[in-house]
Amino acid sequence: MTEQMSMGKSLSTALKADNMPSYYAVMLMIKKSPEFRTMYENAIEDRADRLAEEILELADEEMPEHLEGPMASAWVQRKRMQVDARKWIASKLKPKMYGDRIDVAVTDNRISVMDALKEAKQRVLKDESNVVDVESKTVDS
Repeated sequence: MTEQMSMGKSLSTALKADNMPSYYAVMLMIKKSPEFRTMYENAIEDRADRLAEEILELADEEMPEHLEGPMASAWVQRKRMQVDARKWIASKLKPKMYGDRIDVAVTDNRISVMDALKEAKQRVLKDESNVVDVESKTVDS
């Protein structure tokens, strides 16, 4: 069973062969046996790798020459669906290798009003340019 999964088959498909336990029995074995769980997890990772290889095989497959018009379009759509399904499954089975990479880096560019006021005060206190903004005038009454 794990060998078939390693070759790209789903657990349900692998269990359809003769003399295989039920799906429920396998789930119990996965829960109760650490060794079996490890074998199952390894088979899942191998399955993801096999599905990735199948994507290349499907993409490289030549379209049959006798197909034209709507039949050619249907063939292309079928291949696209097969590739998309395998990409999605591989990304879920082995996300570190085949999953989407999402950048979650966060940069904090907030300013502190208190720090800005302190810096402004320091600039004013250090300013020795003798600049006068206002000149006084005498007003006649």
